[in-house]
Amino acid sequence: MPEQTFEELRRYLLNSGITPRHVKRTIAELNDHFDDLQLEGKSGGLSTLDAQAFAEARIGEHKLIAQNMLAKTELKTWIYRYPRVARLYLPVAYLLLLPAAPVFAGAEHASAVARWGTSLMVSAAVTAAMLLLMQIAITLT
Repeated sequence: MPEQTFEELRRYLLNSGITPRHVKRTIAELNDHFDDLQLEGKSGGLSTLDAQAFAEARIGEHKLIAQNMLAKTELKTWIYRYPRVARLYLPVAYLLLLPAAPVFAGAEHASAVARWGTSLMVSAAVTAAMLLLMQIAITLT
């Protein structure tokens, strides 16, 4: 099977919330399995194109592979498994990590960093508080 087809499956699984670790492992196993099936077809006397078609037929539909993976919640990232918790946690985490932003900007422009950092922290605190209140209101209704 062409690498591009597995690439499409890889992108679909990642966009659907499957963890990158599981996607990488699944694609590697599919590539190995496809290569083994191609060799099996060639050793059975098939041409290269026929061996590729044989391997594609044996591997099956990519939609079925994706559906089976998406049915297992343990393969998904925590944001997809617990969306309500993620909606409440991410604004709080953003608010807690925001004071570290001036550290990354550097100490050589301390006064500018302090002004911008204070402005950003105040605006982010207001935004995060509003988002948190909205999420709590949505969750409680």
